[in-house]
Amino acid sequence: MNRSRKSEHGQALVTMVLWLTGAFFALTVVGVDLGHLGTSATEVQTVADIAAAAGARNLLKGGSANTAKTEAINVVAKNKVDGQLFTMAAADVHVGTYINGVFNETSINPSAVRATPSVTVNNVVAGLVGMKTSTIQKEAIASFQGISKAAPTLPIVLGDCFFPEIDQCFGTDSCLPSDTKFPKDSEPRTAWTSFTGGQATGDIDQWMAAACGGGGKTIPSYSVGDTITIVGGVHNSDTHKLDCLYNSGQRQFMVPVVQCNSTGTNLIGTVSGFATLVIDNADNNKGVDFHVISQQIDAPLAGGCAKCGSGKMALVK
Repeated sequence: MNRSRKSEHGQALVTMVLWLTGAFFALTVVGVDLGHLGTSATEVQTVADIAAAAGARNLLKGGSANTAKTEAINVVAKNKVDGQLFTMAAADVHVGTYINGVFNETSINPSAVRATPSVTVNNVVAGLVGMKTSTIQKEAIASFQGISKAAPTLPIVLGDCFFPEIDQCFGTDSCLPSDTKFPKDSEPRTAWTSFTGGQATGDIDQWMAAACGGGGKTIPSYSVGDTITIVGGVHNSDTHKLDCLYNSGQRQFMVPVVQCNSTGTNLIGTVSGFATLVIDNADNNKGVDFHVISQQIDAPLAGGCAKCGSGKMALVK
């Protein structure tokens, strides 16, 4: 009787050891499978990021939809996925715009690149039950993003309704806004600002260069969403100071862009982004002519006005 029980216990122990060994082996193989898939997924995501960024940078340098796609594919070809040099299909590079969190594919004025590479990898465990391969696909989007914070260098504001949408104008200064004889009442989308309050000429004047007769104060940094004071009127003495700046060779300035009201007839003092303004001509009695340029700037990004031209390409997804 005792021998029989000992024999049963021995058999049960052997069975348990075999079961545990098998289970451990299975878990090990599953771990290898999952580890392989995880590594490949990371590599595919890296490829997606590289492709989107490379294509977007090409657009920023004046490239077209075709050159952006070619650049993305060529750069990715130098990288490996699952141990092999990766070839990205042209169909997996999409060029378009990225506005309000939505990507739209278009070859007209593109300002964003979306990459959706995929790879098929061999399974170990799943292959034993008929699932020999798994397909991994990842996505990345890079687009032109406006800066969210800057220190203005001139007490002038432009309304965001002064700018065409980015899908209508990107990569060229010719369609960014320009104006003549600032300041003037016939252009309600441009104005002076005193930044911190006050409507008098002196409130504007404090931010003008001391070399041109201004107060010489340094304008502090502002962020998207901050409120600044809009000042109407010509304010001739400050207009004369703009003429002085122009004649002294100071022609390029960073200015805030603020929201317009729903009809675009007045400015609301809420900062929506920043623009780079260039003074083209100055008339001491009539004001200045200016235009806005595209400017790549290394600054924080957090939803600034992309259509306003001052910003850089960045991964957004």
